[in-house]
Amino acid sequence: MAGLLRAKVGSARANNDVSGRVRRSLTRWGLFVVIAIVVVSGVLVSISRRQERALAAVEQLLSKGDVSAAIREVGAFQREYPTDGRAIALRARILLKVGRPREAAQLFEQHGAATAVDLHAWAKSYLMQSQWSLAAPILTRFLQLDPKNPDVLYELMVCNTRIGHLKEALKLADQLAQLPTHEVLGHLYLATIHNDLKNEEQAVLEFGKVLQLDPELRGLSISPEEFLSAYGGTLVSLGRSDEAVGLLKRSLETRATPDAAVSLGQALLQLGETREAVANWELAVKLEPKSHQARESLADIALREGQAQTALEWLQPLEDSARLEPATAFLLQRIYQRLGDTEKAAIWQARTAQLRRKREVESAVDRLQIEAPHSYWAQIIRAYRFAEAGNWLEAEVLMQQIRDSDSPEAFVQQFRHSVKTHGALPPLETIPIRLF
Repeated sequence: MAGLLRAKVGSARANNDVSGRVRRSLTRWGLFVVIAIVVVSGVLVSISRRQERALAAVEQLLSKGDVSAAIREVGAFQREYPTDGRAIALRARILLKVGRPREAAQLFEQHGAATAVDLHAWAKSYLMQSQWSLAAPILTRFLQLDPKNPDVLYELMVCNTRIGHLKEALKLADQLAQLPTHEVLGHLYLATIHNDLKNEEQAVLEFGKVLQLDPELRGLSISPEEFLSAYGGTLVSLGRSDEAVGLLKRSLETRATPDAAVSLGQALLQLGETREAVANWELAVKLEPKSHQARESLADIALREGQAQTALEWLQPLEDSARLEPATAFLLQRIYQRLGDTEKAAIWQARTAQLRRKREVESAVDRLQIEAPHSYWAQIIRAYRFAEAGNWLEAEVLMQQIRDSDSPEAFVQQFRHSVKTHGALPPLETIPIRLF
């Protein structure tokens, strides 16, 4: 038994010795691992700090406008770290700075934005290409991060105005008007959008607030004469010509423009001062020889006074105009009838009917975009207007967002083909207006 105990004790001691060696070995390895982790962490932190300093230097160069140096530094950084997201975003912002928004947008589309500043730059890359519907959701996201950023409020307001979302634009203009130092611009934009919505009474109230806040009109985004002309013109449209005359005269005294001269002529005619009205329309023609409104008004007065030949002379420069209004065509019909030229009177009678049909369609689609801006046909019309203006990129984006029924109307099929090929558009008069 004693031998057995000694054997067991000896064995236990041996085991304890082995365990001790193992523990000491593990402890040494643990220390090595900890040291290695500390060293690696230190290296990584050092690399991270170096990267941060390098990118911060590029940011600083870009903010100072030293684009060449920024390009050089970001290029050197990307040779070492080609997939770094912040460096790619900085390169995109540099491209934006040198006027290459399409390439900048492509980089953002592929790699996204690394910071809020990059997000704003991404939106700007679309704004610079007049791609309003692509910029809008990015600006909306930015406002979630910075709800009171005046620049982004303005940019998103412009986007919504361009894509026909006027009520959304109105809310953004109201938010801008509530920001300190931006009240004047906010009320100006509110007036402009209310005019677009045909809310002329409300537009006049907003114009009045602008003038009250900034009597010298020094803080506007438009010239003082443009503001006074728009304000006065809206009053004339409401029949409040006595209020409009002073504003329009002040506009012309600041700088003579055809719009102000036309509106002042209309105001004076409403007040019974025909001779002064004529003088202002003549001024408008002098400033803008193809002024439709001024020439039409002068021809109408001449015809009323029995001077048919003089009336024709006022209107002849407009006969081939693509912007001819039905009222002008009807006036030409009456003039030729008065002159006894029945053949030309018949031609202008037919032209009047054609232009009236076109105007009816245009009025209907304009009304639709105000009353139901998110409807199927309002979206089609909006895309049509962009294509008509030559903005094929925006038309394409809008058409991609519109889902047709199984059997879309022939007009829509033709229009989709036109957008795809950048070809001739189907006449707007052929749009199936009965569906509205």
